[in-house]
Amino acid sequence: MSKKSGKNKKNTKKFEIKKLFNKKTIIYSISTLCAILLIIGICVGVKINRKRKADRTVRVAFYGLSQEMTELLKSQIPQEENIILDFDVISEGDFDLQIIKAKYDMLFTWNGEITSALSGVAEDIPAKVLETIPSSLRNKKCIPIVLDHCELAFSTEVMNKIKLEIPMSYKSLTDYLNTAKGAVFSPFFCNGAENRILIDFIGALVMAKGGLSSYDKLIEELRKAENLESVIDIVLDGQNLTLHSILDELTTWPKEGLTHPAWFNGKGNDLLFFAEDKQLSCFFTLLSEHRKIPYNVIKNYESSLMPTDKNAENYGLIAPAVSVMLLSDNSNSKRYVGAFFTEDAQTLLSDKTALAPVHYRAQAYDRQADDVRFWAASCKGGAQPDLYYAVYQRRLDDLIKMCSEIRNYVR
Repeated sequence: MSKKSGKNKKNTKKFEIKKLFNKKTIIYSISTLCAILLIIGICVGVKINRKRKADRTVRVAFYGLSQEMTELLKSQIPQEENIILDFDVISEGDFDLQIIKAKYDMLFTWNGEITSALSGVAEDIPAKVLETIPSSLRNKKCIPIVLDHCELAFSTEVMNKIKLEIPMSYKSLTDYLNTAKGAVFSPFFCNGAENRILIDFIGALVMAKGGLSSYDKLIEELRKAENLESVIDIVLDGQNLTLHSILDELTTWPKEGLTHPAWFNGKGNDLLFFAEDKQLSCFFTLLSEHRKIPYNVIKNYESSLMPTDKNAENYGLIAPAVSVMLLSDNSNSKRYVGAFFTEDAQTLLSDKTALAPVHYRAQAYDRQADDVRFWAASCKGGAQPDLYYAVYQRRLDDLIKMCSEIRNYVR
């Protein structure tokens, strides 16, 4: 055998050994990788299984809603096999933000001070749910279900008599009231002795004269105000709009014949009495209160939003919203939230509550409810909470004090 032939055999043997070694290395590497992937898969599987078990229990809280509203919302969350629904109605004294976040997966309440405080720790509402409602209403931390509304209701009989239409600006509103005083005893009225109506009316005037930025500023200041004096002179619009200027204007209305001399003491059936007697040209109330007025009276009134001198870019409709928040990433909770925003569900909710739906295509209870949805969708600020919920949701004693001081000022 030649030396060359022997050398080739030796090289071939080395190559085969090296090849075998590489195969063993690859096999070992693959085996190791498979083992790692198996371990990861087991860990992920265990984690998913644990989450599935945890998600089987859906803890739902209700706060500040009527019993009728609570039961209606409960009925929209179906009892499913292998799902445990834990419903809890929270009383006013038991509401602790930290406990609520730790204890519940979903919270139903009115949009306001509470939802604002929880927004930083809430989970995002699924994007597919948000897409079912107008862009101005989309809040990924707190989504509205149905809308109430702070409205003005105008007498169609008076409008025909004085040959004027519903005013579309705040200035034209005061012109309208001046004209109407020749036709009725009290051109404007509201049940000002009712704290929520009074504080919401003040908020509506601030929105009308200063827009959303002024309204937001008022909310911010009232949340820390100890009394009327501490907030009355704070400038709300960068110019000259203050609570002082608002209240000073209201003190002139009775003197000028624009409203009843004691409108701030109106309560209960006072509004109904004047409306039945056809002595009002317009009144301020909530849509939910409007629903309680007998049809033979309310049929003669046309609901409207508060006219504003601000454009839609700086305007929000004061429309309190029954809303829902996700306080955990429970997958079943996300499914249940979605169930509130189908066309059929929204139609039913509007029909049962007589409030405005938020779904694009849902049937509204009536034209008034449909108008509220349209108004909320058409202004950039969307639906804003009233001052009652935005500031005083958990501070009823402070509300009583503030309203008492407002009445003393304007009387």
